[in-house]
Amino acid sequence: MVKNIDISLYLVTDSSLVPEGKTLPQVVEEAIEGGVTFVQLREKECETREFIKKALEIKKICKEHNIPFVINDRIDIALAVDADGVHLGQKDMTIEMAKEILGPNKIIGITCETNEQAIKAAKAGADYIGSLAIFPTKTKKFSDDFTGLGKDGLVSLLDSIAEYDTKVVAIGGLKPNNLEEVVQYCNKNISKGKNIDGVACTSGIIASPDAKKTSSEIASIVAKIEKVNTKTLNAATPDYEIVKKIGEALYRIKENSPLIHTITNFVVMNDAANITIEIGGSPCMAHGLGEVEEFARIAGCVVINSGTLSSEWNDSFYLAGKAAEKAGTPIVFDPVAAGATDFRLKTCKSLLSSFKVTVLKGNAGEISAIAGFGGAASKGVDSTGSVDKPFELVSKLAQNLNTCVCMSGAVDYISDGKRSISLHNGVEMLEKITGSGCTLSNLIGCFAAIEKDPLIAAAGGVLSMCIAGELAMKQTSVRGPRTFFAALHDEIYLLTAEKFQRFAKIHVESWE
Repeated sequence: MVKNIDISLYLVTDSSLVPEGKTLPQVVEEAIEGGVTFVQLREKECETREFIKKALEIKKICKEHNIPFVINDRIDIALAVDADGVHLGQKDMTIEMAKEILGPNKIIGITCETNEQAIKAAKAGADYIGSLAIFPTKTKKFSDDFTGLGKDGLVSLLDSIAEYDTKVVAIGGLKPNNLEEVVQYCNKNISKGKNIDGVACTSGIIASPDAKKTSSEIASIVAKIEKVNTKTLNAATPDYEIVKKIGEALYRIKENSPLIHTITNFVVMNDAANITIEIGGSPCMAHGLGEVEEFARIAGCVVINSGTLSSEWNDSFYLAGKAAEKAGTPIVFDPVAAGATDFRLKTCKSLLSSFKVTVLKGNAGEISAIAGFGGAASKGVDSTGSVDKPFELVSKLAQNLNTCVCMSGAVDYISDGKRSISLHNGVEMLEKITGSGCTLSNLIGCFAAIEKDPLIAAAGGVLSMCIAGELAMKQTSVRGPRTFFAALHDEIYLLTAEKFQRFAKIHVESWE
């Protein structure tokens, strides 16, 4: 699981470079005040006891400023002082072994000298990769003919691991007088959407007579790193705007923690509540007749899932839906297994005619049954077959119901009757766990509670599930459905706007 860490300005220490009259802790604190976001204690010539003493001093400063602090090479020191993690070299122990020793919550970084090493590290779950030195530097020993990775080598490394959710920090001879050139070169030449996440400095900051001022200068250059590759998402196109709005909505979810009133089936109730929390919302799983209307009026969104059908639950669906519509509360309706029995189909159609739904979300069999079209059908809660003209199906149904329709599957189709898009993220393993479709409705509900455009809300929920699924499958801990399930929920929790920008695959069919 890759940690959500900020390595935009990464400081690597070297006590031998500290200016006369200052101490290493003083320089580190000045650097943090100037904009350093991450600190690595690297003391190659230090004996163990002295190393521990320095580590405790630097850890105290980093903790006061809420800055991650890792130890270079020495896992024993990292354990002794309870550092936030460790930075490994290619001759140190493996990432997998370091994880076993330090545990799952510690940060693991590693220096990679080749693209092959970077790919291996990304697959092993490194939280970040430090590049080979971009330019020759005196802080590391190299052969006399070493010329550095260079700008082209850095871009090549970035492209090689573009599909992995691993951060990259550029390092080696980077100072204010050459850093902007490297940043601009990466911005213009990356071809697969993966840019550097930060830069690391040693002598440029540690040896500076004014570490705070130098750090501030470097931080202003680092801020110019483009997080989105404009070759992948053109700022003038709808797909860029969709992703941008989804990212903004995600942060509003996390900031406001909207109440999501969910009436769902017994199979997924716990999972739906947890996934709501993980994305940033606040779940309410009430279905009692005496309180559903009150909850519907105060909720940010009401999610109705028809998986559990009974006379009492059916009454709860109607009462919550009508109360939500009257209060102006968005409603996400998931017609689970709508085509499996006549009773289910009749119930779902009755609900749709009783109150206005904001987003109707279902698989191909459920949406086809609601629309009265042939093609896909329901086998229990699963969908069988395919739809010949999916865009036409979701668009016509959206027009007929005056709502936004989201049809989930290997490709997800969303339409509000005028605008139609398809989303192409996701992994087959999502089909191997119970309730991925049902819990998707809660993700959509969280976005609908914050985002007024139902199409954006539906796309936000779908991309959250599908991108998290892709990232989960890259984790070495995943061996099958159960381990995938755990990794998926971790990745939902770790989603960021940047991940939407980096991984979203959107096709816009129509956009009026």
